[in-house]
Amino acid sequence: MNSKTAIKIDADILLVIPIRPGYSGILPDLGLLYLYSALRDHDLSVAILHCPKEGIVDFAQWDAVLSANRHLKIVGFKSMSHDHNFIKKMAAAVKQYMPDCVTIAGGPHVTSLPEYVLQDMSPMLDYGFNGEGEIGFPKFCQSILNNKIVPSLVPGLVWRNGDKVNINARQVVADLDKLPRIRWEDIDLGSFPKWMSSLPFIPIMATRGCPFECTYCSAPTIVGRKMRYRSVENVLAELQHLKKVHGVGNVTFVDDELTINRRFFQQLCQGMIDSKLDLKWEANNGVRLDTLHEDNLELMYQAGCRYIAVGIESASEEILEKVKKKISIQTIREKVALVKRSKVVPQGLFMIGFPGETEQQINSTINFAIELDIDKTNFSIFMPLPGTASFNDMVAGGYLDLAAINWDDMKPDRTVFERPGCSSKRLKKLQRKAYWKFYMRPKPLGRLIHEFGFKSGGLGQLFSKIRSVFG
Repeated sequence: MNSKTAIKIDADILLVIPIRPGYSGILPDLGLLYLYSALRDHDLSVAILHCPKEGIVDFAQWDAVLSANRHLKIVGFKSMSHDHNFIKKMAAAVKQYMPDCVTIAGGPHVTSLPEYVLQDMSPMLDYGFNGEGEIGFPKFCQSILNNKIVPSLVPGLVWRNGDKVNINARQVVADLDKLPRIRWEDIDLGSFPKWMSSLPFIPIMATRGCPFECTYCSAPTIVGRKMRYRSVENVLAELQHLKKVHGVGNVTFVDDELTINRRFFQQLCQGMIDSKLDLKWEANNGVRLDTLHEDNLELMYQAGCRYIAVGIESASEEILEKVKKKISIQTIREKVALVKRSKVVPQGLFMIGFPGETEQQINSTINFAIELDIDKTNFSIFMPLPGTASFNDMVAGGYLDLAAINWDDMKPDRTVFERPGCSSKRLKKLQRKAYWKFYMRPKPLGRLIHEFGFKSGGLGQLFSKIRSVFG
């Protein structure tokens, strides 16, 4: 899209994935799709604008969208931490073009820092939303459109009362079968890139929750520690709909803990086999290695699973203990060997630059990834994400100044803070070294070329990733 092109939006409510320059995650956003579907179930007029997908990469293009759609009543932003600065500017532009339009932001960043976000984005952002929105957000939109907003009555709403920021208690859907049916028929699935993963995929969710205490992960803050489940029948019905009605052949489960309940997971896999769906799928959000067993790996493959991401993080027992990963190096070795003996392809997820981690420990992690002899891996630089114990500890200890954080840097290929004994410049060099040593070997390099080189747009995306790491 160029700044002279007008996107016409036939709706009162616009849900927005914000401007993300250089962003590679151009895929359907499951969280917004659930909100969209919940609003549609309440007969509300709503549309989704995925800025990266539509090529909206600067504020002139965003201005063009607003100028052409001054009828909008509510604009809601999905907010990850790296979106903070862009949402602040985008919300300000909304107020410039439509002073009476109500602006609201939700998602992991707002859920983790509700008071800070509303204070920092005053007055351009009217409200925030804390937690899951399938119950509270339709109530909010209905009350705004009917001019009957009573902020204290909306579950999950973050709102101002003079100089004070109020955070209402959340209300979640306990029985996930009662979530709205996603209106896949309203989404042009064919317009999304086919190179975003090992398989072209559509996201699906079977569970919500994470009971673990990993200090670097915000999942318990976002979705809660208690595990909640859709029934196997409910998940299968959605898969059958996607397959038969929309011709979807590949899906990815985006659950935080898909395999934690062995009985549920085996029933899900068996249901996919018995239904003869012939779908290929992956779990790219990461599964715990200690939840994988020989019988469920075999069942996974029969059910169509081809790739799983496994959280390994570090080769240091000391680091794993500090971050409360609750898994040993020996268990990692055993479980990776088990996965490799199956037909399911593992991708190892590693982090470098944990607080207090030495360069020697980082090099050990790089060598460990190679020693495990897996074909795919990812080396992220540790990010102190809001909503994590690490973030809270670093703010309390003075290592992070909330007011001074450049939220644009809250990405796995950038450094947010300076580490004693390992400068940001040195850490980036170590990340480059990790990728170079791992992928400049015949088998991993061959898989990389196969996965990206033969898909439309894949090489461009591969080069984009290379630039983000080596640039």
